[in-house]
Amino acid sequence: MNNSDKIKAIQLKAGLKVDGIVSLKTWIGIYDLLFEALPTETGQAALIKAIQQKLQIEAEGKPSAKTLDRAYVAIFGSEANTDSLEEYQYEVAQEQQEDLYNETILKKMPKEVVPFAKELIHIAADEGICLRLINSLKVEDQNKAKERKHQLSRHIFIDAQSNFSSCNFGLAFDIGIFERNTTGELIFKDQSPLYAKVAQLGESIGLTCASSNKNSTAVPHFELRPAWAVRMKESEMIKELYRRKKENINLLAFI
Repeated sequence: MNNSDKIKAIQLKAGLKVDGIVSLKTWIGIYDLLFEALPTETGQAALIKAIQQKLQIEAEGKPSAKTLDRAYVAIFGSEANTDSLEEYQYEVAQEQQEDLYNETILKKMPKEVVPFAKELIHIAADEGICLRLINSLKVEDQNKAKERKHQLSRHIFIDAQSNFSSCNFGLAFDIGIFERNTTGELIFKDQSPLYAKVAQLGESIGLTCASSNKNSTAVPHFELRPAWAVRMKESEMIKELYRRKKENINLLAFI
């Protein structure tokens, strides 16, 4: 790996524009990665001198190949011997893509359910399980969902036999397990023994797994039943959810 590649790798890790050019922003990024804090001095000479002191090399405050080499090794540690910047970029891009994908879906979800979805993704990651929020509705189900949304927007409430559920108020979501194949690409697993573990994790934080088989290896469907509805019939809960939706009241709050 040449110096330009090392600079690009540092810029990528620091979240900077990747151009291989050692600018003031690059030195600030290096400082941030080494000190885990932004510098109070933003002059380039002062920044470089502080970095050189941190790396325990001659602190002359001037950019040098030696300073960049030492900074690269200090930042990447055991990864510093990699010969492929492309491999590193791919790995970081995949991680960022995973986060961006879920963040995009989370922005479209009702605010009440977002903390639960985030927590499930987080605790699953601690178990080494990569989760993504997914939409598993078939086309005909999507059409039904659109009609339900239309009915809600027109303030039409049909009785409990209409098949309204927590899904129609956004208090439900599906989650999928993704695993890397031999080329490092993330692949969706529609069947996995880990889904049983995910179901347990979801229920541990207050979600309800819709599957009656808690050892199922298929994609789980989670619902968030409000705590105030614990003793209510399903039809009673739906009517109250509809009222809250209509009056713009938090769907989970005790009132």
